Amino acid sequence: MKRVYWRPKNVSRTALLLISAFAVGGLTLVESLPVMNKQPHIKEKSDAAHLAKEAFDVIGVARANSGTKINIDVDPTSSGLLGLPTSSVTSLPGNLADKQVTVNPNFAAAIVQMLKDAGVQKNDYVAVGVSGSFPAFNICTYAALETLGARPIVIGSGASSSWGANVPELLWLDMERILNERKVFKTRAVAASVGGEADRGLSFVQEGIDAIQSSIERNGLTLLNTKKFEDILEERMEIYRKEAGDQPIKAYVNVGGGMASVGRTAGKEAFKSGLNKQLPAAAGDQDGIMHRFARDGVPVIHLVKVRSLAEKYGFPEGFEEMPKIGEGKVYASPDYNRYLAAAVLLIELCMLFLFIRSDIGFRLLRPRAKRSDQAAPEPMV
Repeated sequence: MKRVYWRPKNVSRTALLLISAFAVGGLTLVESLPVMNKQPHIKEKSDAAHLAKEAFDVIGVARANSGTKINIDVDPTSSGLLGLPTSSVTSLPGNLADKQVTVNPNFAAAIVQMLKDAGVQKNDYVAVGVSGSFPAFNICTYAALETLGARPIVIGSGASSSWGANVPELLWLDMERILNERKVFKTRAVAASVGGEADRGLSFVQEGIDAIQSSIERNGLTLLNTKKFEDILEERMEIYRKEAGDQPIKAYVNVGGGMASVGRTAGKEAFKSGLNKQLPAAAGDQDGIMHRFARDGVPVIHLVKVRSLAEKYGFPEGFEEMPKIGEGKVYASPDYNRYLAAAVLLIELCMLFLFIRSDIGFRLLRPRAKRSDQAAPEPMV
């Protein structure tokens, strides 16, 4: 004998409204109640950020003693890492907002993550190119490398864009030496160029060139002064190879837009900001230190486009006080609560079954007929 199944011809509007309302409410609940997932290498990241903050404090004191007053409107945290709108050693115009964003020690944690993703381990050699344009990024790079126990080989330049380390009495090469003397960092450049146009400061007045060359001399560095572009690159590559000896260089870190590092104008946009594990197609046959390392299969970390990096790692783009260590997606990132999402989905499926696939929902929502003894009395005839 066959069973007879019955269900209503149409799903009631009330049922559809209930299903829809719960779906929207459940989605809103899942979106508004994320869980925080801890990111890997938390200890190294925290240690690097603390080391960077210590370096910031040392430079703040050095800047205060340099004779060039810190402008609180420009540098609200009094870090001393934000310089002047222009000076005799200023190479190019720079964006003040970008420079302000970099004064965040948590960028050291982000660089730790990039180095780890590049496969850098303890005692690995890492080539580094820095200028004076982003002294806070330089510090965060040194902090990350030393925290991981890597062996950085640094080539620097003395010039800086606007708002960087462009105080003639306190260039980046001076900051680096001070941090070494205060035993904050062991890392120091092995050689330096003037920087700026053609890597020799061709657009500077003689006063600016003299100031940078004096800084290179007083800091005991080898002056790189090769004139031909290809020779500039080969000279730097030879220094990196010589310092590494017979050991491979595991990564190259570039801070800023130094010509020798990024190549000529078109080269600045070829590499994305952050970690590049292979040579970008846009690089074509362009030449620069980054291009040469990438062609040899060496990962390249390109620290430019500051605000895109800040957004990626969850750092603020404007602040009046120094950001606290431990803030940002680089330490913990929001993710959906999978248990809550599963519960919402299960309930939604049950509602669909009750109101659409069976008549149970229909019976629950159907108005009940009034019992005869509860009905209003009818007039007698």
